[in-house]
Formats: sequence, structure tokens, C-alpha cells
Amino acid sequence: MQVEASRRLNTFTLSESFVAGVAHALNSAQVSCVLWGHCLLRVHGVPTIVGSLDFVVPDCELTAAQASLRGHEALQFCREDESCPDFPVVRLHPPPAYHFHIESSEVPLNIFPQSEVLWFLPPFGSSLLPTEAGLLPPQYLLSTDQASLPPRDRPGRGSGVFAHPEDAVVVLKSHVLLEAYMRLFARDSGKQIGSYSMAMVDYMELYVDEDGFLDVDLLPEPLRTFYKDLKEGDKSVRQWRWDLREALGVPQVPSEPMSAWYAQSGKQ
Repeated sequence: MQVEASRRLNTFTLSESFVAGVAHALNSAQVSCVLWGHCLLRVHGVPTIVGSLDFVVPDCELTAAQASLRGHEALQFCREDESCPDFPVVRLHPPPAYHFHIESSEVPLNIFPQSEVLWFLPPFGSSLLPTEAGLLPPQYLLSTDQASLPPRDRPGRGSGVFAHPEDAVVVLKSHVLLEAYMRLFARDSGKQIGSYSMAMVDYMELYVDEDGFLDVDLLPEPLRTFYKDLKEGDKSVRQWRWDLREALGVPQVPSEPMSAWYAQSGKQ
């Protein structure tokens, strides 16, 4: 598997094969991983621009994940300080644990710890290493699952299901992805790192739910009720956020002033 992962990473392009090559490189080191970010949204049909290639791994396997990727010539490890061309003036999402530059691409690779973005799910384990869909926990599916994911080449939509079985990577089911963004919004809204999550909830409604690829009834309570309330639009987003935090037991905190967003990024 390591040889195959190396071959795919050496294609130097952000294709589905390259995405799978990163996942297979991690799996070769016995590191479980789940696709995240823009690429995951596109798999579910959201027509977003890909600004980064993101994976989530168990916290206890972060070091092994970094080591498994640093040996590939297509990837250059970066500390993501102010010398990095991708260093954000304002960071609108949680920071990655590790950051790589991809040769011949302006799109970086980010590795996130599970505790930062998918903390509400059971800890990743060896059950995410198999490439057979029937062996995965119920929150996940493979990126090649034609029965569950949107078809390819729909006008005005994201890429959809991966084309080739050998490029399968583990992804979240659509209702779990929506749950993740709702929980991130409840946790981080009003902070610098929480500015993107509400937009992602809107994208899920517009491009996944309305296209028939989201089963809202699979959302756990109270998120199911809150999502339906949001769609009905009877509350302001401000009130909806307050009530959602109350329901999830998230402390109510004052919003950060905009000036603090720049200060936290080291830029004024």
C-alpha cells in the first residue's frame, strides 16, 4: 500500500487520485483519517472552491500522520508562521495541527485533530482503515458510494462521488457533516475561528438538502429541531444561535471585537 500511495502522491496534482494517495499514505502508517473541508463539501455536491485539502486524524496519531507524509517529495512540511504564503491575516476556521505545501499546487494540505472538529463522534479507530463500506461505522461512507452520494458532472454543483473504486477515501455522511457544522457554529460563533460555520450550514441546506441528498430525520435531537427551525426562518440567527447554545450546554460568551480577530493572527 505504501508504494501505491507514493505513486499517487507523485502525480503532483490535486486530483481524486491525489486525495486518495494522501489517505492511503496515512492508512499505510495505520493512521485512520476522514476527508474534511472543501473537498468533502464537493463530494456532497456543494460547488465550493477548493482552498485546501483537509483530513482529520485521531489526536493520538498526529505525530504518526506527520511522519507518514513528510517522506513524500510532493509534500513540503510547513510550520505555517508568518513566513508561509498561506498564513491567514484573519483565520476564520480552527487551525490545523500540521500544514504541508503540495508541489506544483497553490492548495495546501492540512491535518486536523479529531478533538478540534469532530469531537462529538466516537474516537477514530481501526474501523476506519478498511476500504469496504460494509465495515465502516454508521457515521461514515466511502467517497465512491454511488448509492448515497450525488452523481458526477451536475451543472452548478460540486464534483460528487469519486469516479474510481481505487480512489475510495472515508467521508462523513451528509447528516453527520451538517451536525458537525452546527456544533462548530454553537461552539465558535462570535469568535475569529467560527466565522465560516454558519455559511457551511447554509451551503448544506441549499446544495445538499434541497437536492435530496440529506435525510434530516437522521440528525440527533436537539439539532434536528433547530435545523428545521432555521429553515422556517421564524427566529433571527442571533436568537437561534443563543437558543442552540443553551440546548447544547455551550456557555454564552460575548462576541470578540473585530479588532481582536486581526490581533490574534499577528497582524494589525
